[in-house]
Amino acid sequence: MTLTVENTERWVTVDGHKLRYHEAGSGAPLVLLHGSGAGVSGWANFGNNLPVLAEHFRCLILDQPGFGASERPEVYERNYLRIAADAVIGLLDELGIEKAHLLGNSMGGGVAAMLALDHPGRVDRVVLMAPGGVGVNVLGPEPSEGIRRLMEYNAAPSDERAMGFLRAMVFNEATLTPELVATRLEAAADLRGQAALRDAYATFYNPKFAEPLPLWARLKSLQHEVLMLWGRDDRVTPVEGSLFPARQLPNSDLRIFSRCGHWVQVERKDAFERSVIDFLNNGL
Repeated sequence: MTLTVENTERWVTVDGHKLRYHEAGSGAPLVLLHGSGAGVSGWANFGNNLPVLAEHFRCLILDQPGFGASERPEVYERNYLRIAADAVIGLLDELGIEKAHLLGNSMGGGVAAMLALDHPGRVDRVVLMAPGGVGVNVLGPEPSEGIRRLMEYNAAPSDERAMGFLRAMVFNEATLTPELVATRLEAAADLRGQAALRDAYATFYNPKFAEPLPLWARLKSLQHEVLMLWGRDDRVTPVEGSLFPARQLPNSDLRIFSRCGHWVQVERKDAFERSVIDFLNNGL
């Protein structure tokens, strides 16, 4: 059976908010957490990887609060990473899952790292793909080119600025097929999604919601086996930022993909899937 948005779509209510997720496959549970950006959703990030990964795992692709079709709190009163991490715990509780693998891309990587640190017993192995908040950028500009493009889009959403963001995601612009662009631009035009993205990022830069310690300063405490995947040509979370967590995480491996920007799962799809399957099945 071909896996589609419709036949994999499921719903769960967490803290009074309906969250959409996509489910396929059987075996060890694997929660996939999307990044941020114009027109983002769980399916947009991982839908093309689902057929292969679902042959090995019970895949749960979550639309994090406010993104995709998921509802959100009207006002964010905490750092968004904490809101999203609590939503994942709520999903696991509602489905009766005690422990799951986590795979997080960009912002979703930050959520996965926070969840593993705060709820270690609920997490098995962790894949962090160019994770937000985990790397430390010591050479390039801050914010990075990709984050600047995203902030420009947040300030005044438009198709032109959405395209600027999308181009910064990839090494090879041929990756941005007409179908992919049309789908992302249509989703990016949704006013509700624009507000969710803007409000989530506002919590990252508001001192009121600052964590006592940033994620990167807590990495030595993360005891899980971690596989980090990074594009050599990433312009959102530059590859240099991978070196600090590679040293700090006590049980981690780092794989760097050539000819690849921020979307390892798209530009190096087959290698990404092989890496994830081998690591989750066999460990480091």
